[in-house]
Amino acid sequence: MSGKHSSGYVKDNDVRYGLKVAYCDPKSSKVTGLQCRFCIAFGWEEKVGSKRKAMTTIQGWSHPFHYDNIENHLRNQHSSQWALYQALKSSSERASFFDDVLVAFKNSIKTHFPSSSLGAQQQIVYDIEKDIVDTIMGDMMFNP
Repeated sequence: MSGKHSSGYVKDNDVRYGLKVAYCDPKSSKVTGLQCRFCIAFGWEEKVGSKRKAMTTIQGWSHPFHYDNIENHLRNQHSSQWALYQALKSSSERASFFDDVLVAFKNSIKTHFPSSSLGAQQQIVYDIEKDIVDTIMGDMMFNP
């Protein structure tokens, strides 16, 4: 069932909303699935004072696409990055916005050790015993 705000795939909206084509129909080559590049690059933003930890999944949408729902997701889950992205005027600036990310969120340690229980300004600190470091650095990496 299609709502009044649903539509087919619009290529210009990839740059407008920061989307990535995820799935295409093998027979017709029509786009059937999109993913949020903000989720891929930055992850979901943690809400201050929230009792739930930030999600680590990548938001996706399937045909028919409801671009108003996509925009709501961006406003609610990526508000600070979305504001920066909207301030960019040219499509080349918007395309390079995601390329400047050194490590995608899904590949970062924050995915596995969320800091939602910590304050927003605190950092996670790990104490690693000297013997472990000596073993890894000395015996494993520099073994002649």
